Amino acid sequence: MYDAVLVPTDGSDGSATAAEHAIDLAERHDAELHALHVLETEQVVDQIPDFEDSSIFDRLADAGQQAVDDLREQAETSDIDTVTTAVEQGVAHEEVVNYVERHDIDVVVMATEGRTGPSRELIGSVTESVVRASPVPVLAVKVGGEA
Repeated sequence: MYDAVLVPTDGSDGSATAAEHAIDLAERHDAELHALHVLETEQVVDQIPDFEDSSIFDRLADAGQQAVDDLREQAETSDIDTVTTAVEQGVAHEEVVNYVERHDIDVVVMATEGRTGPSRELIGSVTESVVRASPVPVLAVKVGGEA
């Protein structure tokens, strides 16, 4: 049913919980696992001259790479044959949907909240935007708060 599973990650505990679900789903369906981190740099680009040449950008890019590398490491104990990682730059929900379309993803698994905490009562704003725009099913993994 699923040949390719995408799990967006920001390196948070919530993303790690969503990754557990994505890894399990990929294992059960003998699917590829894709880990994606999006550098949301639009908000600071206008405020910092030569932002992409700055050490701040380098640190953000390194943190993004670390997030997908951690997820790859988390998946190493599974029976998944292929784990693909990517770090993209842009608006998070738009880049997730673009990735889905470019890589023939069958399902997206993501946390209801990430590093920014509970930005909405029921679902994180990025997750909500992906749910609304995604051409494929999105499994929103509830994290944080009371069970």
